[in-house]
Amino acid sequence: METIKKSVLILIGIFAVAIIVSAESGFGDLKSKIYKSYMNRDMKSWRYIIDDFHKKGMSGIDSLDFILCVEYGYLAWTLSEDKTSECEKYLDKAFSDLDNFEKNLESVPKKTHLRKTLEAKYKSYNSAFLAYQIKLSPVRVIVNGWKSVNNAKSAVTSMPDCWFSQIEYGNVMHYMPTVLGGSNINAVKSYLKAIRLMESNPDIEIVNNNWLYLHALICLADAYKSMEDYANVRKCYNKILKVEPDYTWVRDSLLPSLVKYEQKAKSKSKDK
Repeated sequence: METIKKSVLILIGIFAVAIIVSAESGFGDLKSKIYKSYMNRDMKSWRYIIDDFHKKGMSGIDSLDFILCVEYGYLAWTLSEDKTSECEKYLDKAFSDLDNFEKNLESVPKKTHLRKTLEAKYKSYNSAFLAYQIKLSPVRVIVNGWKSVNNAKSAVTSMPDCWFSQIEYGNVMHYMPTVLGGSNINAVKSYLKAIRLMESNPDIEIVNNNWLYLHALICLADAYKSMEDYANVRKCYNKILKVEPDYTWVRDSLLPSLVKYEQKAKSKSKDK
């Protein structure tokens, strides 16, 4: 009887995975559009996709996971551009989508790899959105700070092979002040693990046509830059350009600016 129960659970898990994969394949065109927009730094297209999602009232764990990832990237961009009101508006939507995502987790069989991965992603999204709130209103660090850190840490502890959670934990380690436990060394370890997990995944789309792969490499480069390890920063940029030679932001902005850092480092070493 126990063997039959286990077999049924395995079949349910496989069936659930098949449903999710099949549903996600319907986002192919949108994922391609997002990737091209990321390459061209055209974030308006991301906003249109978010707005269209909410207009249509789409639901389901796969749809919510997709749009949360878009919101995750779009909100980070609004903060980098000091678009405070825009960020506040879309952050409210993101938290609402995250609540629905949590409710929809119940539709995925417990103790399956898929369920554990989605639970880890939920914690990682929550960690990021709480951090965005802190960026908008620093006083919230009192309440949200450790919640954000604990969510990120719990995600990678419970599901260490979830590359998305490794990226977010790397972000927490990179941006958190050293006195509070931040560490660029730990950030680098987490980013490298995320990149290795993505590159070793049999699904080539995890690397190809995925803005988060390029994002992970840029995050890794930023962490190396904070450590003044410019040789590895250059390696990251070169790796990105090997994948996308026409990524103009890296080719025409980040790489040329890196030369200045390298020259300053050489000057410092000569003075010593």
